[in-house]
Amino acid sequence: MTFSYIPTGLGLGAIVLIFVIGGIVLFSLGYIGWMKIKRFFRRGK
Repeated sequence: MTFSYIPTGLGLGAIVLIFVIGGIVLFSLGYIGWMKIKRFFRRGK
């Protein structure tokens, strides 16, 4: 099958894309958590 061949550049780009999407998801979850923690400590004062 000739369709099963994936060039190295395409594979590397897919891996980088997966890492970028994962980083964006982790950053957004961390940012939401940071906002909740900040609001919780501000309420305590």
